[in-house]
Amino acid sequence: MSEEKQEGGHPKDLFHHGTISKLFPSNNMGVVRTESGREVQFAYDLVILVGEVQKTADLREGMEVGYDLGWTSKGLRITKIKAYAPPVPPPPGGNLEGQGSQSQDLPAEDLPDKNSQ
Repeated sequence: MSEEKQEGGHPKDLFHHGTISKLFPSNNMGVVRTESGREVQFAYDLVILVGEVQKTADLREGMEVGYDLGWTSKGLRITKIKAYAPPVPPPPGGNLEGQGSQSQDLPAEDLPDKNSQ
């Protein structure tokens, strides 16, 4: 089964998608901004991490994540976070597609004659 890509470039999965907007390591808390703009909290010790990040210390503000929601004693919270691999940047020097070899096109009169050797 092939993984289809969604508009954001992440694999199609069953997670909601959002961005980590705030991290409070001293309080062991963080906030994810949902696609609709709502901010939902998570507790470091209560969230399950899957995907590219295995420790809460590796989470970064601005990171695109998938998440699951659940009800806790403090209300609606994020219970699972899936971190995706960062997008691969394009190679330096721009798009090299279709450039082929790096040889120069020489005018016909500058080419050595095969018969003169």
